Amino acid sequence: MFEIELKFRHQCPYSDIAKKFPAARLLLWDNFQREFLDVRSNDRKDWPRMNRELDSLAKKKGSKILRRSSDGKSYQFMIMTCACERRASTVEMVMSSDCLFVPPIRYQGEWEAYHIIAFDKGAPKRLLARFRREGDAEIASQKQIDAGSLGRASFVPLVDPLSGMTPMQLNALATSMELGYYRLPRRTSTGKIAESLSVPRTTFQEHRKKAESKLMAALAPYVLTYVGGRRA
Repeated sequence: MFEIELKFRHQCPYSDIAKKFPAARLLLWDNFQREFLDVRSNDRKDWPRMNRELDSLAKKKGSKILRRSSDGKSYQFMIMTCACERRASTVEMVMSSDCLFVPPIRYQGEWEAYHIIAFDKGAPKRLLARFRREGDAEIASQKQIDAGSLGRASFVPLVDPLSGMTPMQLNALATSMELGYYRLPRRTSTGKIAESLSVPRTTFQEHRKKAESKLMAALAPYVLTYVGGRRA
């Protein structure tokens, strides 16, 4: 088996937004029952126009706006759409090439990127040919993987939400995990953890709450698309 990153360039509403806002990064989850888009930008000058663009896109797609937020340094816009069309979609192109698509699709600048598992040597070539009939495509990376490693692998992209945390937020979350705060029954208390770190209880609690909020926002696409698929 092979793990592939495929880059694709063509005309689509999400690519058009990514082109207009080079500082933005779009992540799209799609299970053919629900579609979840997470847009983030670190360029404050983009935010007003991005709001208008995404409001327009949401209206056209009949989407529900779930969240708009800013921490002063970055801006996040999240929308959930209704059931989407599977036929002729890029995900369908992956599946018809005997490959497995691992969400999300990443959009930045002119390109969109797909994380794909191919099950035989010929699959990447078939996949590339299929995508090139619809636009520009290239294999950005390809590595052979062992079938047994799939069960141990985590394809949830946690690097991004963790890197968005401050050192204090990350330390508060990690220390709480290490000392058993999230276990049932709970092994410690917020006050005891704060005391062990020699920081005020309220300060520690605030750092952990912000870390938890960022982590839950990162997991939201998986939860919402999973539940949406089961309810359909």
